[in-house]
Amino acid sequence: MKIKLQDGTMKFITDGIREVCEKYKRRAPGSQSERDAQVFFKKLLAKFSDEVISEDFTLHPHAFMGFIPIAATLLLIAMVLLRFGTSVVTSVFAAVLPVLCLLMFLFEFMMYKSFVDFLFPKRVSTNVYAVRKASGETKRRIIFGGHTDASPEWTYSLHGQIKTIAPVMAGAIISMFVNLGINIYFLINVLKTGAPIEFEGVFKVLWIIELCFVPFIIAIYFFINWRVIVDGANDNLSANYIALSVIKEMAEQDLRFENTDVCCLISGSEEAGLRGARAFARKHRKELLDTETVFIAMDTMREVEQLMVYTRGCTGTVKDSKAVGELIREAGRNVGIEMPTAGLYPGAIDAEAFSREGIKAAGFCGVNHDPKTYYHTRKDSWDNISPECIELSLKICLEAASLYDEKGGIASYEKK
Repeated sequence: MKIKLQDGTMKFITDGIREVCEKYKRRAPGSQSERDAQVFFKKLLAKFSDEVISEDFTLHPHAFMGFIPIAATLLLIAMVLLRFGTSVVTSVFAAVLPVLCLLMFLFEFMMYKSFVDFLFPKRVSTNVYAVRKASGETKRRIIFGGHTDASPEWTYSLHGQIKTIAPVMAGAIISMFVNLGINIYFLINVLKTGAPIEFEGVFKVLWIIELCFVPFIIAIYFFINWRVIVDGANDNLSANYIALSVIKEMAEQDLRFENTDVCCLISGSEEAGLRGARAFARKHRKELLDTETVFIAMDTMREVEQLMVYTRGCTGTVKDSKAVGELIREAGRNVGIEMPTAGLYPGAIDAEAFSREGIKAAGFCGVNHDPKTYYHTRKDSWDNISPECIELSLKICLEAASLYDEKGGIASYEKK
């Protein structure tokens, strides 16, 4: 069964993105505006679905990026302790603090796991999930997903893009490892002598090297502009409307697959480290594994030439399903686009939250890894979207649903 794209659907999508941007501003993870927008999407999906539910979950939304100023402060304190400390204890602290920074970086940023979340205020967010059921016995399900929340503004994405993002991030990360290595070297020498280091010769040179990285540490404080929450038209209302439009197209054309449920997950708090998708996947893990389930995530559907299949995320630490990736790739090929596999990139999509629970998942996105001015900035507005990319992405999803049902599940793609 092939699902055709109806006339008027793109106007429905573009008008919808504009409406959400204008009515529900500042949709930060766990905010009232995010919740209000989720209520809107639940009501919208109820028109096309057999079942639609919303589920609350708790999170600490500022932890994911909020660790950055904490880590920067700890690095500066470690440098002061190293230079002006007068005991073995201060030398120990000078070495331990960059270790804590490294752990925060690895767990929160690299792996998208909770590490210092408890240090930040708790909030309540919500997921919205809709199902168009099979006409007969459900033997499998396919879920298309986007997220409603929007990001605080990235200062260097607005000002300079990769020319500023790369040196600031690289300098701050390198400074953490330099600080760690030098401070441990100092500690070893303090423990050998039992007395503070005299800042002469090699020790003075090493401390001066640390000082050279202070500008990068200061610059990383300004990476996030918490006062501005972007509109998130591309990231990720574009994917929300694509995901729900799959069900809409089927409902309005009175189409159902005989044995395949077609579902839509509109997650909350993706920008806080995939917390919404993680909550949903964990809560529903048993039912999603009991009946074959594939999840296709989408994020920032903005540039046709950048449409790629994503089968590895969380900065390369999580593998997604290659079979689901092949399903997406074949769907793209059938509607006229050859999508390559995305390389290693510093980030993640909701697919990784499902993959971690053993649920087959992958995604596709239309975002440039050399961030453009619309990425996580105030320019991510309804009048800066790409109807062409959104339409093509919707066609890919409609084709993927048809292929998944037609081939009786994901097994045929696992053999490739």
